[in-house]
Amino acid sequence: MLKKFEDILAQCIEDIKAGRCSLEDCLAKYPSISKQLEPLLRIALEIREPPDVKPSPAFKVRARVQLMEQIHAKQAVTKWPWFRYTGQVTPIPHKRRFNMVGIIVAVVLAISALGGGTAYASQGSLPGDVLYPVKLGTEQARLVVAAGDTDRAELYLTFANSRVQEMTALAERGRPEKVDIAVNGYDEAMAMATQKMEAARGKGLGIADISESVGEATLKHLEVLEWLKDEIVPVEAVPGIETAIDASQTGYGNAILALAGENPARAMEINLAAMEGRLNRAKAKAEENDIEAMEAALTEFQALNEFGETISEIAQGLGEGTSDVEQLVAAATANHLAVLAEVHEQVQEQVQEQAQLAIENAMQVCVENHVRVVAELKEKNMLGQLPEEPPIPAELPDEVKEKLLKHKVPEKGRP
Repeated sequence: MLKKFEDILAQCIEDIKAGRCSLEDCLAKYPSISKQLEPLLRIALEIREPPDVKPSPAFKVRARVQLMEQIHAKQAVTKWPWFRYTGQVTPIPHKRRFNMVGIIVAVVLAISALGGGTAYASQGSLPGDVLYPVKLGTEQARLVVAAGDTDRAELYLTFANSRVQEMTALAERGRPEKVDIAVNGYDEAMAMATQKMEAARGKGLGIADISESVGEATLKHLEVLEWLKDEIVPVEAVPGIETAIDASQTGYGNAILALAGENPARAMEINLAAMEGRLNRAKAKAEENDIEAMEAALTEFQALNEFGETISEIAQGLGEGTSDVEQLVAAATANHLAVLAEVHEQVQEQVQEQAQLAIENAMQVCVENHVRVVAELKEKNMLGQLPEEPPIPAELPDEVKEKLLKHKVPEKGRP
């Protein structure tokens, strides 16, 4: 019904502008919603020919945007990291292509709220609520007046934040049948954020700030989405959440890759935090005796490690920041190995040989990383206080330590 109201509004605007009917004709055609339609249609006609002595619609919308940005700036999201990098931007098709009438509808919905506070009230609305179309219309109005691609990318990221909050609220309120609406909106917002980010880069604009924002935000999104999948939503809503997780992972990979092209050290820092987040999940799942989920988290950890090697290669290609990247990797090794040692102990108590092997493989990745970056730092005389030997936890069984120490220093130039 909400979408139908928006469609009716758009059709009436189009008919009136084309001279096919009058305002009164449209109201008579839809008597049950005429009271809601009339003020919006009148605003639409005013937008076409605004009086010079009054503030323009764009000015009104900008004022509304500034207020909403202040509101959104105060909202917090729980921190959590992970990703799955695809290697290329694969934007999801834009499901709602707004023509001029659609833009007018969006602006009308936003401006109409300036007098009565409808847009403000709509910000807490959810899919299925009466004011949800107003909320979406306000978002489209903000896009109309955005200054450029980077601003639009930031707005799409803000909309993605809203969709995640909507998924959470719907699940908690027992309305899982509406989750897919928020999921579709999230997919679209993330795809468009990436598309606008890439457009800005194509124009030679600096995108370090927006790519960092997208990378960090998707980590937060993924924490919430995974929690929803594991703990909250019913079985029938899981596929939708998994779709959103895929969109987040793709957004993360593209954003961090873009960030690496401008600030590889920061890109590596975020990626190392994502790796530690996967290890923390592996630990939590081991404690729950969910060995399959633990092994999946370790597989993701190793995928992140490979992505980290890509970041290192980008840094080498830029010829700057390589030492900072290497030092970050070396410093993170101790934390990663410490968490893995706890996971190993937990699994060892359950006598899970295959799981132990997965943990030891992840440990080997850490050790090899440490050996590689230490060799590179020593060659540059920049090792500093970092330990030369891999910081293998003392509590590991001796046979595991021996396996890990049977490594060779990687050949020079090997990633």
